[in-house]
Amino acid sequence: MKDTATGGAGPPTDTLRAQYTLLIKQGCLHPEDYKTNIQRLRRLVLMEGLPVEDDGELTDRQRGQVGSCSLRGKIWKILLGVKSVDAGQYSALLAKGPSPQYQKIRKDIDRTFMSDTAFAQSVDQDKLSRSLNAYVNYCSEKKLAHSYVQGGNTLMGTLLYVMPELDAFATFLTVVNEHLPLYLVPNISGVYQGLQALDYLLETGDPELYAHLRAHNYYPQLLMHSILSLGTGTPPLSEVLHLWDFYFAFGMHMNVVCTAAQIVLMRDTLLAHPSPCSMFRSLPNLDAKVIIDLAATEHGARTR
Repeated sequence: MKDTATGGAGPPTDTLRAQYTLLIKQGCLHPEDYKTNIQRLRRLVLMEGLPVEDDGELTDRQRGQVGSCSLRGKIWKILLGVKSVDAGQYSALLAKGPSPQYQKIRKDIDRTFMSDTAFAQSVDQDKLSRSLNAYVNYCSEKKLAHSYVQGGNTLMGTLLYVMPELDAFATFLTVVNEHLPLYLVPNISGVYQGLQALDYLLETGDPELYAHLRAHNYYPQLLMHSILSLGTGTPPLSEVLHLWDFYFAFGMHMNVVCTAAQIVLMRDTLLAHPSPCSMFRSLPNLDAKVIIDLAATEHGARTR
């Protein structure tokens, strides 16, 4: 993935934006070619990344996403298979008022991307509270095992940062119901499965590092925050967006692979540290390009 966000060696931003726009148009005009189009889209995400926001998107975000869905939002919905949004359903869920999880949600909202000024300017707390309470009401109405768990705030918050509220809610439902069905359940069993996979990748991928960590009281749950939150617990948010581009293009399991890559990138520091596991409390700031390059190289993101 070329660092288009920072003016790397990829095509000019306008050219790249035109490439994505053309792929979206082709997908709309030729739905029968879905598999071919989605593979082209995934390849473009991997090889070039997404372009920076244009002036209109930046203005929309700073005003709270009152405009249309951003290019990144459109790409995310296509990759995730979000087929429609239902304003009537969302309005009805909001009309139910605060959910039984309201107080828990409010506490977590206060901690959502606290140090990110751009997020605070773009996503107000009322919007985040509305959407999360609507989700809990949705689960109750549909009699689902899902509910709100800590970490859901940063997942919804990231979506609200990228797309309008209604689109973000529809995308959130798709993510948690179809792509991460065992994450936002009371026992977060899917998260524990992800931690088992992470442990296996570390053990088989770097036995020396794994043995060192095990000798210093390592256990997979130390990295639960990274798996549950899809990496949103580690700044900056701008880099999280690039990671999510990759996850949505190649599968949510890439969250586990990229978390393993982050640990491997810390290898020298961890091996020299007298208490290496203490470093997992706050991972180094994200560099999405480096992490994705390592993950794609070591674990083969399919581009064809």
